[in-house]
Amino acid sequence: MSRTSIPHHVLELLADREPGLLLDIPAGSSPVAAGARQKGWKVVELDLFPPENFDGVQGDACAPLPFADASFDALVSMEGIEHFENQAAFVRECARVLKPGGVMVLTTPNVMHLSARVSAFLTGQRAMKRGFVNEDHTLRGREGTRTYHGHAFLIDVFRLRYLMAIEGLRINRVKMTRKSTTSFLLAPFLLPVVWIATRMCLRSGRNTHAHEDRPAVRPEVEDELRTIADAPGLLLSRKLVVAAVKSS
Repeated sequence: MSRTSIPHHVLELLADREPGLLLDIPAGSSPVAAGARQKGWKVVELDLFPPENFDGVQGDACAPLPFADASFDALVSMEGIEHFENQAAFVRECARVLKPGGVMVLTTPNVMHLSARVSAFLTGQRAMKRGFVNEDHTLRGREGTRTYHGHAFLIDVFRLRYLMAIEGLRINRVKMTRKSTTSFLLAPFLLPVVWIATRMCLRSGRNTHAHEDRPAVRPEVEDELRTIADAPGLLLSRKLVVAAVKSS
């Protein structure tokens, strides 16, 4: 799926919110900005390598953001985090500039649809057709001390959820986007296995923590993990599209 084929999914996740100030980071050509403005949002765009006629802020998404705390009602990050060396710092800055009760919508390649899991089992890579991560194809360029990577830092939904959760962001939607045909073909065979493995993983984690005399995972956290693991948007979509709300 191309970057420009998912703005409507992002806009749908913003549709039930009162329009306010929206940060698009990294914006690039900002395929979502025009639609957001039509719906009443005031959009601020930020990008390190802005295109021509860019009407936004030139800035580094991997550095402290040039905005005050709690500045934005919503934040959109399309196809950015998989390029960033310090993903935890990026999520932390996004949470900082987002108002309590605000929403962050993030899209990134999905490494956990069924076909990607088979490819990862065989090669360690999300898609065999792209080959292995390497310094010839994955490195996109350097500018001073800043290195621009391709898809060097693909992230799965549970690590993304963790980075969000420790900054007060709770994922409440995992959206189905463009379907993976291969995942649908594999579904009759793999979905029952994944369902069983998910329950075994949760139970094993619970037992291990009890054996080690560590605090138990809260039931609401375990329920959220199970819901995400079972989401069709995770198991069958090529793109991971999530919405997370900042705690009030």
